Amino acid sequence: MLSTKQNDLLLVPYDFTKEADTALAHASGIAKTGSDSVRLLHVINRETRARLKKEGISEEDLKQKMAAIASANTEQTGVQTAWHVVEGSIFSSIAEDAKASNADLIVLGTHGVSGMQHVLGADVIRILEKCHVPGIVVQQKKIDENGYNHIVLPIDENRFGKNKISYAVAMARYFDAKVHVYSDYSSDEFIAKAIKNNAAQAMETLRKHGIPGEHISQENDDEDFDYALVRYAVSIDAELIVISSRPDERNMAGLLFGRVEEEVINNEAMIPVLVVNPKQDVSHLSIDISTW
Repeated sequence: MLSTKQNDLLLVPYDFTKEADTALAHASGIAKTGSDSVRLLHVINRETRARLKKEGISEEDLKQKMAAIASANTEQTGVQTAWHVVEGSIFSSIAEDAKASNADLIVLGTHGVSGMQHVLGADVIRILEKCHVPGIVVQQKKIDENGYNHIVLPIDENRFGKNKISYAVAMARYFDAKVHVYSDYSSDEFIAKAIKNNAAQAMETLRKHGIPGEHISQENDDEDFDYALVRYAVSIDAELIVISSRPDERNMAGLLFGRVEEEVINNEAMIPVLVVNPKQDVSHLSIDISTW
């Protein structure tokens, strides 16, 4: 898939909701492009048990449903799909299973209070922060038959953005996509210079790896960056936005961290968001950003 490995694995936390089905479709679309495999994971917790009891579903019934869904997905998509059921907390079990199964990417659905496990935007951040690999967060927007052709990479003044640039390049390389670098606006001269330098570095990295790209700057601060970012992504029919999760502890001022990341993940346009931890090891991607 994105790395130089063969037969990568995509982990899909699955709770029988529409969003989980969408996540499975995205994971299958990605895996099919690279002849990779998918693993469904259902976490049984107190909330799940209460729901199962209310609906009269036994744990064995649940496992049979998981097996049937995995089998049907394998048959319909040609993507080898396994399944697993564990007992625990989604905030620890997903990360543990991702590590144990040597997963390369997590594809996770986010939804409101109607779902079996109520995975909200803030929950997604907590889950992915514990994982050794990044995650694509989806709502109910289906994956395009050609994958992700237009990828938006937001840039601010934070200097710990190497990882998200690496993954944007890797994803673009995988789908022959174009990357749209969208940079923040600041009236502060020092911050504006930092943003400009970061954007230039991102564009240079795209050029170095033969990725088509363009740079667009937010023109003013009349609109919050998260809303401007999503509005721009909608205007170009982007299929994916790539952001970082929490910042390095040395710099807590990065704009696309904390309060804003949840807004981007929960965007009303339902554009999938690839969330990359700044501390994750990206050496397997073989993307050089040595001058950052």
